[in-house]
Amino acid sequence: MPATGTRTVASGQERELSARAYIEAHRYRRHSNRVLHGHPSPLFWRNRDLSVPAIMAARAEALRDAPGRLNLYVATPYCLPTTPDRCGFCLFPSEVYQGRPQLDRYLGCLEREGEMYRPFVARTPLTSVYFGGGTSNLYRADQYARLLQLVRNLFPDLGGDTEVTLEGIPQLFTREKLDAMRTAGCTRVSIGVQQLDDEMIAMSGRKQKASQVFQTIAWCRDLGLAVSVDLIFGWPRQTVAGMLRDLDAVVGAGVDHLTHYELNVGGRTDFALNRSHELPSVEETLDMYRTARDFLAEKGYRQATTYDWERSTSGSPQLVYEEEWRRRFAAAPDGTVTRSQTWGWGFAGISHFLGGRADRGWTFMNHTRVADYFGALDAGLFPVERGFRYATEADFRLTVLFQMLISMVVDRSVYTAVTDVDVVDEFSEAWEVLAELGWIRVTSARLELVGDGVFYTPLIQSLLARERVQELRRSEFVRSG
Repeated sequence: MPATGTRTVASGQERELSARAYIEAHRYRRHSNRVLHGHPSPLFWRNRDLSVPAIMAARAEALRDAPGRLNLYVATPYCLPTTPDRCGFCLFPSEVYQGRPQLDRYLGCLEREGEMYRPFVARTPLTSVYFGGGTSNLYRADQYARLLQLVRNLFPDLGGDTEVTLEGIPQLFTREKLDAMRTAGCTRVSIGVQQLDDEMIAMSGRKQKASQVFQTIAWCRDLGLAVSVDLIFGWPRQTVAGMLRDLDAVVGAGVDHLTHYELNVGGRTDFALNRSHELPSVEETLDMYRTARDFLAEKGYRQATTYDWERSTSGSPQLVYEEEWRRRFAAAPDGTVTRSQTWGWGFAGISHFLGGRADRGWTFMNHTRVADYFGALDAGLFPVERGFRYATEADFRLTVLFQMLISMVVDRSVYTAVTDVDVVDEFSEAWEVLAELGWIRVTSARLELVGDGVFYTPLIQSLLARERVQELRRSEFVRSG
């Protein structure tokens, strides 16, 4: 290898070596945002002067050119108080729950926001609905009918095959609540378990017990509700043996779908500030990923995404909302490419409206402080805090690619149909290095993450986007200066 500063290597080889050097410099570092939604990071969502009516008008124009599907995310702002705050690791916006009046007021604000969007979304068929957090099972049993009615007021055809998921924490589920959710129209329950071991979960300040998890699963089965379970690996002091005990218990309970993802440590959370020395190393978490992957495959589960697993023999619909979020563009049976969009309704809701060639679309987020969310609605304003416009083709292509990678497969023909670029040609040097590492497989039809490449998805994404991210950082620096 030539000495530093010499340029006897061809430029293509230098770029390849640069990609390899980037990977080697980062493969043993922690990567935040293990569960990624797209490009760019919310750190770059800096546009605060956006017009929702204009965005929705562009959306309507794009839908004239290509069919689309709409998915709904309905947020809840509140969580139970914990010590440490926010379960010690959570980076999502939330505020402390104090009592039912908060929820009654919030439901009224959801209704007002819904009326503002009525001219743009009313009577649009919904592909899926997801009630997320904060903690959506804080509502009392009698409030779920009202919550679902708010959705039906805008989407009266809700029902039938539409997947309606509600997530929550184990200790707040009761049979009465679950029955009320089912009666109101929910079809799937997502349980945020994170850890089954009482000592492990106690680090987060949460009060749940493993028995509550399995009781909730049993109630869901009795009521005919599909059920998903979330587990985290890479927890402070966690061992491979402890992780396997949790997985074996959940598999033994007959759960059809589970999300098994690496702990995302960042910000000023307790785990980042006070427990970083107790976290398994990247090498140890990679071993956890490999062990869990092999265990779940042996137990008859197939890997659907970088972190989602489905029982191969399950006959129930799986992961409609999540699949729609990841596959923003897909090929229909007739060969046309369809698009999927998400409206984020409520506190901190994220809307994702990718458009057509004339306008590549927007991602935007509602206010992340409850007082600001309420205040905007009181003033008759859309409660939008900030957003990002896909004004460049590079940003648009990267967000499409990032979301495809979460599903482990990039369909080359779909990517080309949407972007007019062959993804293999666009990042040829990176793909060559990744293929040599055994992290991807490239064919004429697709690009597939394999082996440890699945675990390293965030690293691969950062490699692909590094030049564009540097440009965004420079523009932010110039703007702030």
